[in-house]
Amino acid sequence: MQNAKGVNRIARPKLLVDEVIRAIRGMIVEGRVLPGERLSENALANELGVSTTPVREAIALLRKEGLVTVQPQSGTYVFELQPGELEQLCELRFALEPAAIQLALDDPQSGLAASLATIVKKMETAHSENRVQDYLALDTEFHETIIAAANNPYITSAYALISAKMAALRNRLGRDPHHMKKSKREHIEIANAIRERDLSKATRVLVSHIARKEGSYWEHLDPDNPQRLLNFTDTR
Repeated sequence: MQNAKGVNRIARPKLLVDEVIRAIRGMIVEGRVLPGERLSENALANELGVSTTPVREAIALLRKEGLVTVQPQSGTYVFELQPGELEQLCELRFALEPAAIQLALDDPQSGLAASLATIVKKMETAHSENRVQDYLALDTEFHETIIAAANNPYITSAYALISAKMAALRNRLGRDPHHMKKSKREHIEIANAIRERDLSKATRVLVSHIARKEGSYWEHLDPDNPQRLLNFTDTR
């Protein structure tokens, strides 16, 4: 059953807090609540059909993911990107995702190439049918699949610190048609390079994809230092 905002009310499972976390995370990632918007524990509890206790616990955990900020004596707010934060997020991706690809290619049992081929096919279909929300969800799945293929819990844990925030940023900022066209092409190139076991090409395209500047949504996010990401890719 859905409420007026289209949010599914939650039955009471054993792991209620986990369900509440997923629900509120989905609201933020999918843009159903806006950057800087104040979140009311009472309103969320009412929308989800639960008490305020699991909502309060969920907010504490979502704060660790960087999806909400808590301002003392003011309230809880949906995160807003801070100056320089995008570079920091991307720098962590520069470290983790190429390493994950290398580990996957070193593992003869890895099914990364086949998994990415399936995701890319779905991305092409979603793009051709203008299903933007589905495309962006598959974009997130593509990169999370790379991380999972490393089969390294430390890499997975490190990426988990930013994965939800990156998914939210894709939904907020990744809808520009030019950006999506380039995104689709680059995901295809990365998947093909991994299928061909070409680590150098896969890494090169991936790093360019993460740090892309031209015709995309990155430029206005760091007005204090617009060249930092571009310079990073030039030196790799």
